Amino acid sequence: MASDRNARAAARPAVFREPGALLYAGNCQDLLKASMAGKVTLNAWTRRGYPGIDLGDALPQVCSVGGWDATQPQDWGLREHCNEGVKIAFVARGSLTITMDGKKTMLTEGQMFVVRPWQLHALGDPNVGASQIVWVLLDMGVRRPHETWVWPDWIGWPERDRRRLTELLSKNEQRSYTATRDVARSFMDIADVVATQDIESNEARLRLVISMMLLQFRQMLESQSPVLDLALASSKRTVEIFLKRLIHALDDDWTLENMAAECNLSRTQFTQHCLALTNMTPVRYLQMIRLDAARNQLEAGKKSVTNIAFDCGFSSSQYFATCYKKRFGHSPMETPREQELLAG
Repeated sequence: MASDRNARAAARPAVFREPGALLYAGNCQDLLKASMAGKVTLNAWTRRGYPGIDLGDALPQVCSVGGWDATQPQDWGLREHCNEGVKIAFVARGSLTITMDGKKTMLTEGQMFVVRPWQLHALGDPNVGASQIVWVLLDMGVRRPHETWVWPDWIGWPERDRRRLTELLSKNEQRSYTATRDVARSFMDIADVVATQDIESNEARLRLVISMMLLQFRQMLESQSPVLDLALASSKRTVEIFLKRLIHALDDDWTLENMAAECNLSRTQFTQHCLALTNMTPVRYLQMIRLDAARNQLEAGKKSVTNIAFDCGFSSSQYFATCYKKRFGHSPMETPREQELLAG
């Protein structure tokens, strides 16, 4: 089944990251520390280490629901990271700068945003201003654009309605929306329920409120007649994102097999997409970007040749030197910056 396949793929460490980024729940520690220090009020029901009250068995597939309320400008922000699910969030008061896939957007009161699991994003510029933010983070069983979304069973919609909302969210990556009055009210109802801190007595109510918010949000999206882009939910886009971020994981022991597995694709599918995107085989492309990265580091002159070789994923400095000379026509030690260092 698609959901079983997605679950296996999601269990693997993903390359969808940037250097220094703290992925998933770990990136929320700045928010947790600010809450414990009394800088911001945090009310959230969570699981998997996200800060808040542990959900236990309640609300399956919810990673986090709730929000923060910061009455004063803060000295923290959420650094670039990915989520474990689809995050739908609402700015109830104040403003918030969100950087998504390198593009910065200022959101003001009454606006909302959606972040999918493969989208790198940061909250703050770099710090968070006075604001109230309410969110729902749902694990849809996906980590990559082409995978099959699985909605929680407790959202009791007909399958056609689930499919339609999936289309609207997976094939449309508009960064911000202006919430309708109904959507805004539902988000505030979510915040009110979570603020009770009583999961046992309010789980059923929160299920209904989240379902209503999603229904109203879908109606809002439909009213805008969005143009959907099928390529956004394609396996080719998964490979495109992987190749773009591969530069940040060059020291991993990559093979054709585990690169394809990282994208949750067969070797044949992965290779075909790589050829279409780069005009190179995956192994050739990997070696090219490793050598380019090594040359940049050599020209910077901050590391030894041996350290650079290992940092860029080469098994030995001798093999690195052979590949480097074949690519650039001279040895690593003959790189201009290296020559300056030796002369000095």
